Amino acid sequence: MQRPYCFDRAAAGLFENVCRSPLVQDWKMYTMAQKVLHAVFDDPEGTLLDAAAVLGCGIAGVEQSEVLRDKEIIEEQLKKERGRYETLLDMRMNNEIPKEVFSRKQQEVGEKIAELEQQMMQYGDVEPATEADVSGKLENLQRLMGQFSMPEDGEFSEEEMDKYVSGVRVYEDRFEWLLNLSPDAGGGLDDAGSPVYFKKITVTPDDERAWFRKHPQWSKSNRYAELEVWIFI
Repeated sequence: MQRPYCFDRAAAGLFENVCRSPLVQDWKMYTMAQKVLHAVFDDPEGTLLDAAAVLGCGIAGVEQSEVLRDKEIIEEQLKKERGRYETLLDMRMNNEIPKEVFSRKQQEVGEKIAELEQQMMQYGDVEPATEADVSGKLENLQRLMGQFSMPEDGEFSEEEMDKYVSGVRVYEDRFEWLLNLSPDAGGGLDDAGSPVYFKKITVTPDDERAWFRKHPQWSKSNRYAELEVWIFI
């Protein structure tokens, strides 16, 4: 499985903490954010048809995000390291290893556990989707489309990005965008709950050139390239 380069939670400022990789300059993230949100909100009827096709078949027909698979891997690693820690304690209590060896191993395992616990924090309370989750996503999307108004200038603000984007994951061959398309969306990964696949789009060099025409103050810090973006809701 391809591991993500980085993960960003949409909290106080969508892209403040995104990793400084050559793949992920701020201008590229903002360009993608506009394309992602336009892909959802430009054509409400089309979005609802797409959602009905994906979510209407229930839990058996949806593809769940890599977020869950990555979380399960870290959970297994954490369980293994905690088991190692308990084994070390038992061995020391039974005088099976010297004190200096125990201290060294205890520190090593303790640091690994702390590292894995820190990694787990990025996943919040994300859990696998259930049948109720899938039907609820469709209902929330229908409600949202009935009350959403496009920005007058056609450009989504940072506030709207923070509201609807729960997180961004960067892989070698694609970006994964997690959206919370609910009328009650408030930003943050916890709001995403149980992300499932919604649609795939491509961000083209023309999209990026259009961004720079509107925002000439941004630095063109790397070359244009087509980007594959997978959207989860």
